[in-house]
Amino acid sequence: MNTDFDELKQVVEQAHNACDVFGALGGEQAVALRRRFRELAQIAHPDHNHGRAAEATALFQALHDWLRIAEQELVDGSYGQTARFVVESRANRYTVDRDPLQGDLADLFGANLDGTRVLLKAVRSESNVDLMRAEAEALRTLARALDGQPVQAHFPTLVEQFQLADSTGVRRTTNVLREEKAAVTLAAVVRAYPRGLPLADAAWMFNRMLTALAISHANGLVHGAVLLPHMLIRPDDHNGTLIDWCYSVASGDTVRSISPTWRNEYPPEVLARQAATPATDIFMAGRCMVRLLGGTGDLASLPTSTPPTLRRLLQTCLLPAPARRSDDAWQVFDDFKTILQTLYGPPSFRLFAMPI
Repeated sequence: MNTDFDELKQVVEQAHNACDVFGALGGEQAVALRRRFRELAQIAHPDHNHGRAAEATALFQALHDWLRIAEQELVDGSYGQTARFVVESRANRYTVDRDPLQGDLADLFGANLDGTRVLLKAVRSESNVDLMRAEAEALRTLARALDGQPVQAHFPTLVEQFQLADSTGVRRTTNVLREEKAAVTLAAVVRAYPRGLPLADAAWMFNRMLTALAISHANGLVHGAVLLPHMLIRPDDHNGTLIDWCYSVASGDTVRSISPTWRNEYPPEVLARQAATPATDIFMAGRCMVRLLGGTGDLASLPTSTPPTLRRLLQTCLLPAPARRSDDAWQVFDDFKTILQTLYGPPSFRLFAMPI
């Protein structure tokens, strides 16, 4: 019996936050975190726990997940902060333990629910309650359609929607979403790599966007805000999650609101308050891909090294007229797959790292 292993396993299983796993970090915190992680990884490594390979592999992966969370908490200054207050709905009790982040429509509070990390997304103005309801309904629709399928990982998990009474007594519609561990937004990726990513790295990120869009379109939904901050990617396993479904509508309806900060990324039909279709989302996905490659949104800004075949594909995504634009995400996915096959041969996993 490996006592150190069992003790570490218990700590990780009972952890509510990264500090529970790695403890207080003195001095240069990022360096101390990495040192502590290596110590714990040595204990958990499958090679050092013969006969317990499955347990060790799971524990080793859990340590990596907590490392990513700890690194993000060091960036936003929330590492080691204690609980501030408790929020209760009829069904659940949430321990809020992070300062709120401000989104376009809502304040996002990091919280713990029985050992699961969640985000409480509380609308700032009840004039936008219809957008919060749209997100909840879209995620319920997708959850019903995808129950038990692996592709469900490309979408957020809605825990519940309830009315949160704030400190002034005002009741705020709140969506509770499971937090995606060890994930970063494409906006963060672009900030970290301002000159652009190699196509081989940007490829899987674009593929995750297209997959999520194809599935949502098949279920009659247009996301309506496929923007860099609304796509999460997880470097460890290359998963991608399309978030912020507040702007979503049924295909053929009008997008009710836009993100002012990202106004220039929207296609003409959204700004003209015309019908949104799958082509609307594909336009914005194309814009995201251009920015991942180092461009500023339009095709002319792409690096000269961009393959002509990819330029042509992105051109079909970015045509101003939605009737002429690509409107089938699976077809774009297949065409992109062909381009990658020609350039690189059979697909293979490529490590991707975000700088600390």
